[in-house]
Amino acid sequence: MKETIEKLLNQCGLGSLTGDIATVSGGLMHRMYKVRTEQGTYAVKHLNPGIMKRPQARDNYKTAEALEAVLEANGLPIVPAMTFAGRKMQEIDGNCFYIYRWQQGSITDWDNISEEQCRKAGEILGRIHAIDSKPAEAEEPELFEADFAEYASLAKERKSPVAELLSDNPGLLRSATEKLNEARRNLPAIQSICDDDMDPKNVMWFEGNPYVIDLECLSYRNPVSACLDLSLQWAGIVNGKYRKDCLIAFHEGYRRAFDNGFRDYDKLFGISYTWLEWLEYNVRRALGLEGTGEEALGESEVRNTIGRIQYLSNLEEEICRTFRSLSGREECSETERITAKAIARVRAMEELFDRTLELVKKEKRSAREEKELETTVSKLKEYYESPQWREDFEADEAGKFPKDLKRGVLSEDGIYNLLEEL
Repeated sequence: MKETIEKLLNQCGLGSLTGDIATVSGGLMHRMYKVRTEQGTYAVKHLNPGIMKRPQARDNYKTAEALEAVLEANGLPIVPAMTFAGRKMQEIDGNCFYIYRWQQGSITDWDNISEEQCRKAGEILGRIHAIDSKPAEAEEPELFEADFAEYASLAKERKSPVAELLSDNPGLLRSATEKLNEARRNLPAIQSICDDDMDPKNVMWFEGNPYVIDLECLSYRNPVSACLDLSLQWAGIVNGKYRKDCLIAFHEGYRRAFDNGFRDYDKLFGISYTWLEWLEYNVRRALGLEGTGEEALGESEVRNTIGRIQYLSNLEEEICRTFRSLSGREECSETERITAKAIARVRAMEELFDRTLELVKKEKRSAREEKELETTVSKLKEYYESPQWREDFEADEAGKFPKDLKRGVLSEDGIYNLLEEL
């Protein structure tokens, strides 16, 4: 892999290696490496060859790349893939890669997730969903169908350790499948940009600020489903340390940034059993049906995922009670929903404003920074000249925004003076 990565860096004009290539732990699907060259430090992601052979894989990545650019333009705290020769995805020696600027910080500590981290994560997800949320045409949902009994039989034939795990839990898997499909049938017809993979392992923290990484799952999906599933992951379902306060904090942060008006999360608890899809993939991986050569990793994840599904089943009523209490405590009027959207918009524009000022103050800017400046200025100009700025300004004058909301972008001279200077 070293030779291939050296070719990749040369192809992208990033210079020669100045040290050893370090493997970065944490990924269950792809491989990540830390590399240093004369030009800087980078993260290189080697996309799973087995995944890339799937018929829709390249189209899915292309969609995710386009939406990643949308998030970046809207000031979301993300670590986007770098672009070379007009492309984000790079191919060399039959392998596909993404390259990122190295982000300082550390991944969320699953065992010590704080309420504030959950609140900030929920707010980021809300901001993503708020960008382009809209009604969707009612259609038949994609139901989950997997014959775990057949997989168990095949596993027994191949003397795989997953045979016993599947054979011992037929009732649990059948019940979870029924609840998942019923919840999917009852999802409200709404869609928005979603990052269904924004769990704690894909958020880095540096000086208390979050940065979302691994955005390959971006697509237009159902935000209600994403919010329910991710809120439970941030609340500790993944490592068996569920905390009610973290679940509440995540939803508080989410609604602070975006409120789609939906409240009946308890009636859609079955969405949490989306883990069945991860289970099936790892059963196939454990049985060598995915062609990835990762049987041992598949076996480990089958064991972990079945345990997770059992844990969710045991906590179902407790979690649903919390969802019902959230519904009763946080009912919002139409006016409050509008204000929540405005607050999210002002925060996004404020981040753009700050970044623009930072770029303007630089004596020398790279070509990438010049392009970024052009984008941020265009967004600010569009906002300043739109009715939304006036509405946000008047809402601020009327005292509808929190006192601690940073909103220099609403000063009457702020954006105007910046644009005039440019």
